Amino acid sequence: MLDRNGFEKWVAENGTGHVVRKHFNGIDYAFATMNDGWIAIFEVDDGMYIPKMQAADEAHADSWCYMIERPRVQFNVIWDGRRLQ
Repeated sequence: MLDRNGFEKWVAENGTGHVVRKHFNGIDYAFATMNDGWIAIFEVDDGMYIPKMQAADEAHADSWCYMIERPRVQFNVIWDGRRLQ
């Protein structure tokens, strides 16, 4: 996890400086183009940059982000605590 200064330093050391910010399914992301052309995907939450994965291009990065969703209900509603068999 990186704060904004750490993220900017990481981009300066590993990337081209090109950063695109996007929003999918209620989640903010930063796509940083790396020196090798791949896209590094960071989730942005409360000023922190959380590295998630890398994609070969922006289209693949978009498709990965489209699949990610946060549950909109409490976890105890999804799982009631009983052991799975």
